[in-house]
Amino acid sequence: MNGTAIPQQPRPAVAPHPSGDPRFASLDETLDRYHYEPTALIQILHAAQQLFGYLGADVLRYIAGKLRLPIAQVYGVVTFYHLFTTKPRGKHQILVCTGTACHVRGSKLIFERLQQQLGVAEGESTKDGLFSVHQARCIGACALAPAIAVGDDVYGKLSPDKIASFIKKDLKKYN
Repeated sequence: MNGTAIPQQPRPAVAPHPSGDPRFASLDETLDRYHYEPTALIQILHAAQQLFGYLGADVLRYIAGKLRLPIAQVYGVVTFYHLFTTKPRGKHQILVCTGTACHVRGSKLIFERLQQQLGVAEGESTKDGLFSVHQARCIGACALAPAIAVGDDVYGKLSPDKIASFIKKDLKKYN
């Protein structure tokens, strides 16, 4: 050897996603890290949801194609696990407890009133993107039944008549 460095071959550029969204390049890095193994589907879906905030149809098709899995199989996994979502979630999740104690004390009516007042269906986000409304099997606040959780904050002893005040007063701190 004469001491001259051998030039490195440039890495082939990964073709950008047709949408131009740079998050797909990050998703490609994740897929590469898991060697495009279908057995890593759940980990890849977690990473995709972190990147995109939710798992939209385009992301699911992309992952299915890259892993060479039927889209129905990928969608089946996403809809089976509660932690995945196919719709954008609000910045703050409002969980209405539907456990036994809350249910017998009227949580269904509270949930309906909350949806009506915020103008959203279950799992949807408010127009400003601040809140999503969900039902939860139990939030562990039976003594406060019926209860709602917003992040780490729990609000209890609610009724349908208190929801307007709850939205006006208590949810303001999350704006």
